[in-house]
Amino acid sequence: MNIAGLRSIGSAMLLVLLAGAGCNRPKRASSESGPAPTPHEIPARITAHAPDAFYDPPSDMSHQPGALLRSEPLKDVILPAGIRGWRILYATTVDDNTPATAVATVFAPTDPPAGPRPVIAWEHGTTGLLQKCMPSLLSMPSKGIPWRDRIVMAGWVVIATDYSFAEKGGPHPYLIGEGEARATLDSVRAARQMADLTLDKHMVVWGYSQGGHAALWTGIVGPRYAPDLKILGVVAIAPAANIKNILAMNVAMDKRFGPYLALSYSRFYPDITFEQAVRPEALDAARQIVNLCDFVPPEDPERIEALAATFDGPALATSSNKALQGRLEQNTADGSIQAPVVIAQGLSDIVVPPSATDAYVEERCSAGQRLEYWTFAGRDHFTIVQPGTPLEELLITWTTARFANEPQPSGCVHKSF
Repeated sequence: MNIAGLRSIGSAMLLVLLAGAGCNRPKRASSESGPAPTPHEIPARITAHAPDAFYDPPSDMSHQPGALLRSEPLKDVILPAGIRGWRILYATTVDDNTPATAVATVFAPTDPPAGPRPVIAWEHGTTGLLQKCMPSLLSMPSKGIPWRDRIVMAGWVVIATDYSFAEKGGPHPYLIGEGEARATLDSVRAARQMADLTLDKHMVVWGYSQGGHAALWTGIVGPRYAPDLKILGVVAIAPAANIKNILAMNVAMDKRFGPYLALSYSRFYPDITFEQAVRPEALDAARQIVNLCDFVPPEDPERIEALAATFDGPALATSSNKALQGRLEQNTADGSIQAPVVIAQGLSDIVVPPSATDAYVEERCSAGQRLEYWTFAGRDHFTIVQPGTPLEELLITWTTARFANEPQPSGCVHKSF
């Protein structure tokens, strides 16, 4: 894909994720309703706060994974009508040797039904590598979560992790399945300790793009890492399930996100160095890209596009770096998932190619994984999660059935919409 295609991807990402956002650093309001913004208005209508002292771990913190370290109601943000929210700081781990902390945002109905509430663990798509880029800092922190109104109507609670940080600022374990999954599972454990809510141990995992990768890994890791939680279902929307295959098929995404991956892997894997994971001709641009966010402020993704245009070919030296090849393969979500699984893919997706997801599904089905594969004609990486898509009703119905413990068909089922 040429740089014009890359630019259109970045623009579409901003339009989809920022549409309908509120005013600059707004005070709390009861609704997001109002006239639809024009594309020229969108970039200025959502902002990111700087990380404050809430994000700093206490000096006497517990290192028990899932320990709730701090919580407070959200303030100086806009939330949809009928939703209240908190942010929580909690202890987690990236792997068995790397303690970390993480922040998650918790969203609940303002008037929930009686009894412990079931949980949706939401895993977000790529927003950047550093803490300053994470969704908990947005002036509309629930904005990237699809079908929020339907979730509230169902009485569910959403727990949305930022993923984890082993040191202040980052990087987080980007596309490292074990680290993403542990941060998610520990966010649910921590939220269950909040005095303001009563949460069930039953949960369904939803993830999109990077978060689709994380969702699959949460299903793989959950029974081993967090047997105290019960995962009833896993939904991976346009997932980065097999990273190596996706990047090989999509040079534009390698140019844009490869630097994030190289820095994250160099932080958490001893056999990876940033300078050797990135091709020499891309190094200067990559060193700048890793400090930029892929979401807000809008000038950051624009700068990423400009930097990606300064070199030809991919950013990553995957073809010549055997250690990097091995780590990419290690992070393919190819483990068994006990819970029912849905994989949703738009057939017009040029970020996660449908052929990559087709191949992943075929491999998992051949390995005996039970799953449903939903494909959507005319939907791309962004429009698949827009309000009113066929996926919305299907996903709400499927999740409702999981919380009701209804049986799911065995084997692999492909449904086209």
